[in-house]
Amino acid sequence: MEFLAIPSLVFVLALWVAHSLILNRRLIQNQKRYHQFFNDSPVALIVIDQEYRIIEWNQTAEAIFGWESGEGLGEEILELIVPNFDKAHVTNILQKAASEGISYSKNYNITKHGNEIFCEWRNRLLEGGQGEILCMAQDITVSQKTLDELNKRSTALESAGDAIFYTDDKGLIEFANRSFFALALNDQNQLYGTHIGKYLFKERLAFNTILSSFDPDHTWRGTLSKPSGSDDKILSVTITAIYHRNRLVSYVANLHDITKITSHLDVLNHRVQHDPLTGAVNRSAMNDRLHHAISRARRTQQKIALFFVDMNDFKRVNDCYGHEAGDRLLQNVSKNLLSCLRNSDTVCRYGGDEFIVMIEEIKSEEHLQTIRDTINAAISEPILLDASTTLRARASIGMALYPDHATDSDTLIKAADMAMYEEKKKKISEQAPILCADNHNH
Repeated sequence: MEFLAIPSLVFVLALWVAHSLILNRRLIQNQKRYHQFFNDSPVALIVIDQEYRIIEWNQTAEAIFGWESGEGLGEEILELIVPNFDKAHVTNILQKAASEGISYSKNYNITKHGNEIFCEWRNRLLEGGQGEILCMAQDITVSQKTLDELNKRSTALESAGDAIFYTDDKGLIEFANRSFFALALNDQNQLYGTHIGKYLFKERLAFNTILSSFDPDHTWRGTLSKPSGSDDKILSVTITAIYHRNRLVSYVANLHDITKITSHLDVLNHRVQHDPLTGAVNRSAMNDRLHHAISRARRTQQKIALFFVDMNDFKRVNDCYGHEAGDRLLQNVSKNLLSCLRNSDTVCRYGGDEFIVMIEEIKSEEHLQTIRDTINAAISEPILLDASTTLRARASIGMALYPDHATDSDTLIKAADMAMYEEKKKKISEQAPILCADNHNH
């Protein structure tokens, strides 16, 4: 029996050896797979002991932090790759992993060459070990810088002084910043989801029309009026089409409120072109208007009448009643002329007591006579100086026609001036009354 037991024991031992060899081979294979996975992982893998010293360090960690595995092994991870200002934070994160089994963080790190990078970490306590922690890291420096840049731009967009909104690829408005709502436009509540063309131009067709006038940078600039309260706001508008790989992705609109500027410019422009005393246009504006009127008349074969008006005995008004009375006289004459003529006609204070009236599109001799009578009637309107004194002004009026008497502005004015002097000579020779004052006390 003992003899038979020996072969059985040998057989069992042989099976045990064979099984051990198989297990050992599998263990070696698993270790090779582990090391292959460990080293080839796209994530930096670092194993540290209880004292935070590096036990293992894969190729990705070498690539990210710059140290080869042999340089990093045995070094304390906090001293090797963590900057001083972030060490307390990282220490807390590692302690949390040791006590709770897992922790997450985003913190700054330092490479071998002293460069500062930003990494995302996942730290896990290894089971069955002696307190080792597997630290997994990804370098997110580029994505974080991109995110920071986006945050900066978002903050700049939100806090910009100009009103800004943008659309989706179909032109439907998706976002507007604080400055836009500060404009207090009447239709702001219906902003989101409205097409940019319908919002800014009342209809999409109008927007489609301006698309053809975008410049090479896909930008359009113009001025629009939008209702706000009881008034309209004048807005300087810039619209830019945003493309990605030749595909339209958005429109961005920038609105700048120029209402006050426009109003101020209108006031300045009025001051530049008008006489401050009478409100009639000044000599410079008159010359410019006459030049353009002659250009139009030349194209359309129309006539222009120029009436040169000189107040008779204006000096006597100043001498008898004072310069304030003279100013009142000029103001009333200008006001009466402006009120009885068309908006397209021009009344100019050409000199001290001289006016020029320009009439375009003269129809006939009867038309000319009607205008002359109208001018005379406007000038002769009674002017109440005070409760007891009324002035009735008189004037000499000369007329010249384009192109009958002259074909350029300077010559036409001279012709009207000469005609006025002939009229004044006639009145003096006839000893006609040229200025009357009625005293109600007599």
